[in-house]
Amino acid sequence: GSAMTGCSNDNKDPSLPTVKIGLHSNLGAGAGYSAYYQNFFKDAGVNVEFEVGAGPALATKVVAGDLNVSFMGGGVAWNYFTTNQEIKIAALDNLTDDDRLIASLTGKGKDLTTSSSLNEIGNVLKGSTVALDFTTNPFTWFTTSLLPAINETFEDGDKIWYTDLEGKNLPEGLTSYDAEDKVNLENVLNSNLTQTMEGAKYDFAVSFAPVATALEKQTSKFKTVARTSTHLSDAYQPSTWAVNTKWLNENEDTFKKFMVGLVKGMNYRHNNPEKTCEDIEKGTAGAVSASSLNTDIAIWLNAEQQLELYNNGKMMQYTENIRQGKLSNEKVDKNITAEKASVFKYLIDACNTVLGK
Repeated sequence: GSAMTGCSNDNKDPSLPTVKIGLHSNLGAGAGYSAYYQNFFKDAGVNVEFEVGAGPALATKVVAGDLNVSFMGGGVAWNYFTTNQEIKIAALDNLTDDDRLIASLTGKGKDLTTSSSLNEIGNVLKGSTVALDFTTNPFTWFTTSLLPAINETFEDGDKIWYTDLEGKNLPEGLTSYDAEDKVNLENVLNSNLTQTMEGAKYDFAVSFAPVATALEKQTSKFKTVARTSTHLSDAYQPSTWAVNTKWLNENEDTFKKFMVGLVKGMNYRHNNPEKTCEDIEKGTAGAVSASSLNTDIAIWLNAEQQLELYNNGKMMQYTENIRQGKLSNEKVDKNITAEKASVFKYLIDACNTVLGK
């Protein structure tokens, strides 16, 4: 898709060095909108001009140098691992926590909680019926993240399996597909899921906001028993901020200031996600309304959490997760390590500056 026109870029100070940035029209990029509208960029000493657009278009521009910095989702993250390294990962943005396994309180999962082990959840899933939309990310999350993690806790011959729409037994390569180890997946349109679950014929649903949020609000009928933050926190592949490598090498001081503004934007979104939604509405000239954005879909990292991830090694682990997820792409150069693909020192310096350390 092409970039939106009519972005509300009225918060400029041309006397300051300019940074051109790309923003998605969602809360993932929200720290950029709030840093702009709450004057954090200007206060840090940079004039920011932003462009709102879709992931592939913005990725192309930051790789080409038409943008200096851009927010990047998972789909275009392969661009960090090419031979020429036109861009690097300057920051991880948020930890997506949108997909969830929700138990019906009248179904087989009624005694499970978020504290239940993966093995306990797996034992209940066997023979259960789960409603989910096969075309959405919750299906991908359930089948490629949650289920493999659960199956690691079971011996060969006891692992959970399901059939796809063609009737194929998955995951492939199990030593057995015994009837008692099967989880029954029902393909239900995400838009029909709330109604379907209220009919109470399913043990579980797998969904994301806004449907998951609507189900969770009905605490007498449903409860969440697993999401990424509760059971899969080693598997995150966060969205990121890209910096053009050539531009960075020539504008290091400007980028340092930019990152201070961006980290302040991260703190602001962490503390006031609803206010950041209003900044996004402003920045997209009303194309995205604040009320349409769900805030309960991620861990919105602030400066302290960024430092914690850096110090405990998770920042590099998550970067490696991103890399591992892209190795099958033929445009990726396998010699580009997570270390080579990232430049986190400016983020860390900015976090320390903002926290007064």
